[in-house]
Amino acid sequence: MNKPYIIIFSTVSIDGRLAAKDFYSELSCKYDKIRQHILRSEVDAVLVGGNTVRKDNPSLKLKYVKGKDPVRVVVSKSFNLDINSKIFIIPPQTIVYTEKDNCILKDKLISRGIIVRIINNITICKIMNDLYENFAIRKIMIEGGGNTIWNAIKENCYDEIRVTISSRIFGNGINLANGEGFNGEESPRLQLVDAKICECNNEIHLIYKKFK
Repeated sequence: MNKPYIIIFSTVSIDGRLAAKDFYSELSCKYDKIRQHILRSEVDAVLVGGNTVRKDNPSLKLKYVKGKDPVRVVVSKSFNLDINSKIFIIPPQTIVYTEKDNCILKDKLISRGIIVRIINNITICKIMNDLYENFAIRKIMIEGGGNTIWNAIKENCYDEIRVTISSRIFGNGINLANGEGFNGEESPRLQLVDAKICECNNEIHLIYKKFK
């Protein structure tokens, strides 16, 4: 199966949470945001789950660096999306992947230039293959949320994980990989290839790759 080079990027609390129990997720310092947007400028597409669109309403455009905005990809099995979300109003191109054929929502999205792809028994791997084969996406960044990141890791459909450890502790909330979890011996082990203290001197940025 052909797929893009896949980088998972996230910023988490010391206890590994993307967001607190009230969905508060403002974890990045300005340098981490710049680092995030530099990576956005280097990939062909950025992928998020439907819950991230509903909770955060991101634009996924470049803000802190100059360059070409990546294609935006939304995964929503339920197709429960708000037509007025930023990602559906402003450029660049957005592609939505779903299992549900909601004709009314689909027609509204298509009328705005959004591409809607309906895939039975949708998986991250199937999406990545479709992006590679039909949209020439060769490098992609997964930004969240926790369920989407978990699915990519569970399916072994990723190449790197880049994570910034922020200085907060939430104690509860949404995990980096928010799923049913692995049994201990079956859990993947990654190779640490880079670690550096952030320019703010209060965060650490780590880069892991899968062992060859």
